[in-house]
Amino acid sequence: MNEENYRGKNCIIFGANSFVGETIGKFLAQKNVNLGLIDLKSYANRYILKGFKKDNEVIYKIIESANKEEIDKAIEDIYNNFGYIHYLICSFYINKIRGKISQEDLSLQTWDNLFQDWIINYFLILKAVVPLMINAKEGKVIFINTTTGYTGEGEGEGQLTIDGSIHESACSSGITGMLTSIAADVIPQGISVNGIALGNNYKNDSERILWAVNLWLSGIGEYSCGQILRLY
Repeated sequence: MNEENYRGKNCIIFGANSFVGETIGKFLAQKNVNLGLIDLKSYANRYILKGFKKDNEVIYKIIESANKEEIDKAIEDIYNNFGYIHYLICSFYINKIRGKISQEDLSLQTWDNLFQDWIINYFLILKAVVPLMINAKEGKVIFINTTTGYTGEGEGEGQLTIDGSIHESACSSGITGMLTSIAADVIPQGISVNGIALGNNYKNDSERILWAVNLWLSGIGEYSCGQILRLY
């Protein structure tokens, strides 16, 4: 993981206070990447900055879910401070929702809230950042997803696991479809959009997650777009 590939780059991470967002953020901070961290108010952690390296620049923004004006303002502030956005990583708070929503709790409001927090925010942040990348004819985007969106869970294993859920599977499938559709539109503009799908034991798999991040950001996978690495 050549540090020179990252030095001086600027990255926005949505879902900074998720397990994966924080893991990736600390990895990039060690590579001297300047970070614009964004969290939803319901998941915010104002102490998160204490865990990041100090000789790179770190900005923390907290937004209301699906509030386009707040999202656009947060992106604009980060962009104006850094001058350019090289990377965008959209993560979600999987570790904070798993086990907290039972099948019996799946009201229409629960569905709407999860869809909004996950899919809509990914879309609005992407919509705010990608035009900036297109203007510069350069940029790399990573969508963090889960493997539950392929066959419920346990693709090819013939069974559902306890971590799989109908609401997570539905949102995960939506993220996959959005990623591949957007990738086809922006690759002619010099922008790559790729994904990482997390398996059940992703908390014990930080090394492979960071390997996948390095593949998509460092230039090793320069000619890949619309691809998803499934980390079973």
